[in-house]
Amino acid sequence: MVFYWIFQIAGGVIAGILASRYFDYIAVAASPDSAIKAMVAEIIGTFALAYVVLNVATATKTAGNSFYGLAIGFTVTAMAYVLGPVSMGAFNPAVAVGSGVFGAFAWNTIWVYLAGCLAGGALAGITYRFIIKPDEE
Repeated sequence: MVFYWIFQIAGGVIAGILASRYFDYIAVAASPDSAIKAMVAEIIGTFALAYVVLNVATATKTAGNSFYGLAIGFTVTAMAYVLGPVSMGAFNPAVAVGSGVFGAFAWNTIWVYLAGCLAGGALAGITYRFIIKPDEE
């Protein structure tokens, strides 16, 4: 798990560096209007994303189905439209760090994204375990 986190964050940093070096775009560091509202939005968005991934891409009952990509993609799209204006929509700590490196997110608010994503992901895992019994996977 720790290696997964390291590589996710490294990928976000590399993407942020490449985007800032190779694209003709100057990012303006933005901060959410309210840290609490942004954190709640990140918790909800990350919960939705992680819960959908757990249900469609990891459960044995959905093995062999090809719909999981659409389910995940539509979830991300819905979150971007609904929650993006509130939190600027990271929904993944690596995306938040990469956006900080790129200059799109202000570093003084990075904690909102890290805490919100970790809380949302943990809640999704707990909810999945509570609702889906191990013998039902």
